[in-house]
This record gives sequence, structure tokens and C-alpha cells, in this order.
Amino acid sequence: MAGTSGKVTAGVALAEIERVLDCVDTDRAGVDDRTRLEWVRAARRVRGRVEALAGVLVAEADRAGSSERAAGTPLSSWLGMGENLSRREAAGAVHQARSLGEHPAVGEAAASGLVGTGQARAITRVLDGLSSQLDTTQRSEAERVLLGLASHLDADQLARSAGQVLAQVAPTNADELLEQTLQRDAEAAHRQRSLRFFRQGASVRFDGSLPRVEAEAWLALLDAHQEAQRRTAIEARDPLAVPVSPEQRRADALISLIRATAKAKPIPGAGTPTVIVKLDYHQLHQQAAGAGLIADGEQLSAGELRRVCCDANLVPAVLGTASEVLDVGRAARLVTPAIRTALVQRDAGCTFPGCDARPTMCEAHHVVPWWVGGATALSNLTLLCHHHHALVEPARYAIRDQWQVRIAADGVPEFTPPARQDPERRPLRHRRHAPPDAA
Repeated sequence: MAGTSGKVTAGVALAEIERVLDCVDTDRAGVDDRTRLEWVRAARRVRGRVEALAGVLVAEADRAGSSERAAGTPLSSWLGMGENLSRREAAGAVHQARSLGEHPAVGEAAASGLVGTGQARAITRVLDGLSSQLDTTQRSEAERVLLGLASHLDADQLARSAGQVLAQVAPTNADELLEQTLQRDAEAAHRQRSLRFFRQGASVRFDGSLPRVEAEAWLALLDAHQEAQRRTAIEARDPLAVPVSPEQRRADALISLIRATAKAKPIPGAGTPTVIVKLDYHQLHQQAAGAGLIADGEQLSAGELRRVCCDANLVPAVLGTASEVLDVGRAARLVTPAIRTALVQRDAGCTFPGCDARPTMCEAHHVVPWWVGGATALSNLTLLCHHHHALVEPARYAIRDQWQVRIAADGVPEFTPPARQDPERRPLRHRRHAPPDAA
């Protein structure tokens, strides 16, 4: 039923959406590629808005106690009875909805399509983490700031934006508040650590949670074993080999790691990680907030970083220092450890737009190829995963319309799409390198 403002109730809108979906023509054989992609975007946008509306409605029903009065059961149980949800899934849906309901501006933005559901979840997590340190006015301002950041940050970046938020809503003591937040998160992660195994026939399934410092060290070991196996498979060139999925390759890497560990003799101090510190080395000895970042951009508390550095190789990522030679010119083709460190610091992973491959899964690409005189220097290199490295690697004879990469005037990589995709060939950047005001 339409009100005086021309709006309809949620029930009428949802019924109309279902009615229209029932009328969708399933014969899409003659649809051109651009239209298909437009429909994909539209479908994802509609799904996000409906999902957000569902969360808001669940939060409202939970707050009103509707299921207890109408059905005599908690809302999570009521959801499970009507949708074949597991108890964990139903409880999770109610928990997420409650968080969304506590931040109505976020729920409204998600239901309006201004932010995605993943962004909304990230925003509510950041707000919940900061709520105990901010007053009512600051919490409202933090919500506004995060919704503004959502115009150019994805969910993962928003989840790491507590520092940016505090710098705007509490500038006088932002460093202290951020350090408290990071330390509280680290302590919570330690309390929540778990590992569970479930025997199922000939398999053992497991899940769990690790603190991020230890988890990153484990992932780095897995990536190293996975990369070794990938190169072996490429060199074998077996045309009859069964294709291996990324998940299977990582499982193989874990098996390889387990076998190697079982055979190895433990040596104290061996195999310690290398820590790339983004800020000034001397800040490690002070009480500055967020003294460093691990390679993938996750911010560490000062305490976490000092603990890691007790048993690690420390690399201050101050580019251009006397101890780190960042330009070997034409003297060598292969990237030196110093340049690799600088690349990880600058690129933080594959730089192709939209790719989230970790630095350990990337190769150093010469923008101007070595064979035509390109230097092995930071200004001529960028990190690319194996797939996108092949996509932009120029052939000796330019006979195909392909992606191109260059280092822009501000020192970061940008990519030019092929003319078949964008006739104007407008340069694109990875969101990690996008200007702060980019949408």
C-alpha cells in the first residue's frame, strides 16, 4: 500500500520483487556481452539492497520481540524453522542484524544501495570496536566518516580504517585510542584462538581461528610450499595432468609442510620471519600507535610488533636509505632482496586493478622489459600475480591488443586497458593506489 509520500511498505515492495522475478525470461542466448555484464552488476546491486533490507527487518523484529509473541520462540529458532537454516546460521543472521540495527544510518545506506553488504558489515565492526572509547557525538561522527570512506574503500580496507576515523573524530588523542583498539583486538584474537577437527570417513575437516601475527606466518609458509609445487607443475608440462584448484593446491602445500616438519630436526631460531616495518624504526621503542604494518597492510599494535621483532629479521622500509640499494641499473637482471622489500612495501600485492593476490604469490615485472634496455629499479618494476603478469607482459613483436602497465608520475603503477575494452584507453589503478577522493 502506498503512503502519502508515494512510498510503499516493505511487504508490498518485496511481494512486487518476487512477482517480477517470477516473470524473468530464462532464455538469454542472444544477449550481448556488455548487456550480460550490466545485468550482473544490476543483479548484485539488487541482491545487496534486498539483503540489507532483510537485515534491517530482522533487527526490527528482534528488537520488538515479534517471534516470542507471535510464535513463542526466539527469532533465531523461528528463522531455522522456516528456512532450513542450521542453528549456527540462524544465530549468525540475528547477530549480524542486531549490529546493523544499532547503526540505522548504515542500514539505510545499505538498503539504498549506497554501500554494499560487506562494506556495511565492516563499518559496523569498526564502530562496535570504537564505541567504548567515543562519546555519543563522536560515535555519530565516526559513522558519518565511515560512510564517506565507503565511496572509495572496499570492505577489507574499511575494516582497517579505525586509524583514519579516529584521526577525524578524536584528533587530539587518536594515537592513544588507536593503540588501545589494536591492543584490545590482539588480546581478543588470542582469547578466541581455536582449532577443531571433525573426522568424516576418510577425511578430517577442520576449522579454527588464529591471532593474525601467527596466522600470517603460517600463510607465508603455505604460500612458499604452494609456490614450489606450482613451479614444479609448470616445468613438468604434463598434458594429461588433472587440473588442480587453488584450494587443492593450498591443501597440498599444507600436506607438504606437515611432512617437511615431521622430518626436520627442530633448530631454535631457524626459519624466523622477516618483518617489513612501514614506519620509522625508532618508533618501535616508543609508545606510538600502530607502530607498523605487516606486508599485506594489516596494522599491528606496538606490542605485537615488538614481540614479533624479538625473533625476526627486521627490515625498516625507509626507501632510499644507504643500507637498501633500490636501483641496480643494468648491472643485474634479477630483483635484489632490497628491491623486493621496497616493492612489497609500495605495492602490497598484485597491482592489477581488482586483484587481491598476496605479495608472496607475485612476481616482479619489468615495465620496460630488460631485453629492450629496462633497468632493474623500483621505478621500472611492479608486483603482479602469475595470471596478470602474463596478461601485461609485452611480446617482442606488438601484434595483439593487450593491457599495458606504466609507473605514473606519482610513482605508483597504473594500467591501460586494451582498445577492445575501452576505446579511450583510460588508465586504471588498483584501489590500494587510488587517490583518496576517487570513487
